[in-house]
Amino acid sequence: ISGINNNSSQSSSSSSASRFSFCNSKFSPSRAIDFFLDPFDRLLRDTTIFEKDEPLWLCGHSLGGYLAGKYAMRIHDNQITTSSKHTSAAIPNITKLILASPVGFQPLPSPHERIESSNLNPALRLVDALWSANFTPQALVRMMGSSRGQRAVKRVLHGRIPHLASEQQQSTTSSDLEEGIEHPSSELDLLAQYLYHISVAPASGEYAMNSLLEPVASKGIGVGVYAREPLGGGSMVGSISRQSSSSPLGSIKVLFGDKDWMQFHEPAARKEMQSIDSTCGIKSDVHIIPGAGHHLYLDNSPCFGRHILED
Repeated sequence: ISGINNNSSQSSSSSSASRFSFCNSKFSPSRAIDFFLDPFDRLLRDTTIFEKDEPLWLCGHSLGGYLAGKYAMRIHDNQITTSSKHTSAAIPNITKLILASPVGFQPLPSPHERIESSNLNPALRLVDALWSANFTPQALVRMMGSSRGQRAVKRVLHGRIPHLASEQQQSTTSSDLEEGIEHPSSELDLLAQYLYHISVAPASGEYAMNSLLEPVASKGIGVGVYAREPLGGGSMVGSISRQSSSSPLGSIKVLFGDKDWMQFHEPAARKEMQSIDSTCGIKSDVHIIPGAGHHLYLDNSPCFGRHILED
């Protein structure tokens, strides 16, 4: 997009970016957030990469959406990180913030709303025990080795994003098979290779998951993942309102799929966006993308793209 630098936030626990200092589950939530946001803040303030007033659109998905929301709170709280001769002290010129299926708006259930782990079924008790031990999915893939690990990743993707596999099958005609024509790897194959290689890379940010998030089974919602330091409950509007009059932020969009397992965060997100809209004068709203689950950017990419581009 001409004149716009698009930055999509993906946590360094699950990206191919160089992995910086080691992180572990003993970090406090605030320290774990800083682990991700400090280098991201230095990147956006680096005048050798971005011009001082260059407009930026920041989009984050899932945990990346949570961290993008936390970053917006940080810069409006005027929490400046380490500066250098190439670092600007000005607030990064983020004009649009898109949080795609973010975790973290719904506050943690109260103790009396929670279901004790002893009352969970065996599968959920196992998940609870592994989470408490900080055993990550990436660790399991590393233990499997190369061939088994790659097959396991591809099986998971087949289950979660089956339409990518069906699209590849539909594009391969019977005449292609008869003539022995080989097509390039499908999107599913390429995505599986990418996810496998970032999963077996040296562990780092994945160990922050336990510090940032907590899976909880509750009587009202059932099983869900919550942020230990939520975006909702007035937290986000409280931070952004501190500098709303001078903020470059023009709009905030929160997106969920209509079949999204994170959609239980929608009511709290909608309430927070309404508060930001009315208190700060920043256009803020929540949208539901039809025919989409948690990976709404893949499940309904045309609709997702329109929401990114529209005001």
